[in-house]
Amino acid sequence: MSLFATLLLGQASAPIPPAPKLPARLSFTDELAGRAAYWAACDATRAATGYNFQCTMTFLRSEKGKLAAPQSAVETLYSAPSNKLALRYEYGPTGKKLVRRALCEGESLLAVRFDEGGKQPMREFSRLSLTAGLNLSQALTVAKLDPLGTSLGAQLFVEAPRAMQTRLWKDSDGSILEVDRLTPRPGKPSRIRRYQFSARHILTTAEEWELSEGRVSYRKEEYRPAPKVAAPFDQTLPDSYIEKPHKLPQSTRELALTSLAPQTAALLASWERAHQRYFTLHATATVATVQQKRTDESRDPRGGGGRSGYNGSYDLWLQRPGSALVEIKGLDGFPVNQRIQARDFELTVEDGDGKKKTSQTREGVQLEQSLRQAALRSGLEPLSWLLDGPPQPVGYDTIEVLPAQALPDGTPVVGLEFLRAASTTDQGRRTTSEIVERVWLGRDFLPRRFETVRKTTLEGLFERDQPPTTVSVVQLSRVTTDREPPF
Repeated sequence: MSLFATLLLGQASAPIPPAPKLPARLSFTDELAGRAAYWAACDATRAATGYNFQCTMTFLRSEKGKLAAPQSAVETLYSAPSNKLALRYEYGPTGKKLVRRALCEGESLLAVRFDEGGKQPMREFSRLSLTAGLNLSQALTVAKLDPLGTSLGAQLFVEAPRAMQTRLWKDSDGSILEVDRLTPRPGKPSRIRRYQFSARHILTTAEEWELSEGRVSYRKEEYRPAPKVAAPFDQTLPDSYIEKPHKLPQSTRELALTSLAPQTAALLASWERAHQRYFTLHATATVATVQQKRTDESRDPRGGGGRSGYNGSYDLWLQRPGSALVEIKGLDGFPVNQRIQARDFELTVEDGDGKKKTSQTREGVQLEQSLRQAALRSGLEPLSWLLDGPPQPVGYDTIEVLPAQALPDGTPVVGLEFLRAASTTDQGRRTTSEIVERVWLGRDFLPRRFETVRKTTLEGLFERDQPPTTVSVVQLSRVTTDREPPF
């Protein structure tokens, strides 16, 4: 008897287990523990010795109380350092089998498709080079091997950042629960996941419920070590497979245009990791913008050469995925005084005169982006890299690591410098603009200072007659993570 037949017989009469009852509120400590457990499991998938599992998935579905026949699938994963991956998804009995495989030996991903059903079985493969600007996760996306990667164990390995927009917490029995939101949205399906991890942070079982107007879909995953094989990353295929090349998306090719030194790429990755993983963030900031004369003989900038642009202070609290409290106090009109509060996917902005405007956050939009969109007169623009994390390398001419130093308050930092230049011609006159952006990161790899220098040069003018240079500095202080916020 095949593995799939055995699984179906064992589950034929099994009802769908009831979904966990969701609490009305979550404690801060339980949420912090849930996220810590999830990220620890993500880290365990990247162990130096490699990571592997075989997952048996059982699917149950009920509509208006009627239970459909159960379905089963098996997903197997082997991994090793240096981008080595072998991932296989297998579904269906002999004669109707569907198989999807991804094989990466470190430099290229081999995507394999096998469909046994129909008059003529499909046997196809395509190859994607990781040297073409793709990382392993991007290559899997481009390969379009659905339903490969269905198991939550595979998602832990490939798609770790996805947990940022969900609520995770540690339940009383030690399991980790995850939901999109505690209060279901009218007319929208709700999804609940439950994870069980071992003492070594390895996923042992997982369950998922999707509830929608009388329909219930349930999946149970049971994990065990993958069978031992001699060469799991071998890309050898039978001659009967036909190559079907994939066209590389234009946006993916553009990612490779900025060449990064290993030290630069590593620092960007550390910043990205720190940005993704905090549960709460608190920071105060001051922003000051000035215009500087190009030479001593240059005319003073309009307004006396002082402030121009954003000047003010910030006090910011974030709690992912949907709570925040931001106080903005401006000078000279930018930014305008305002208070922004977010809770349960509702945003309220109060201006300096006490007028309030309330709106709902859009589906799928991260908290940080929603705050920036809601702020009056682009009030959060100076903190964009704090809210959004590191920028994509696309569009910068160079990105370099700066020597380590200490800020005036003694904080040790390491810096990154981003340079981009552009030229335009209008009515025969050439204008060149150069923007230098610097960020200084603390030991936790979160920003402590931003510096932006904008310089415009007009063709045909003496240096003394060139427009002033605009310099903006954002100084961050009291930057902390995972502290309980005052709301």
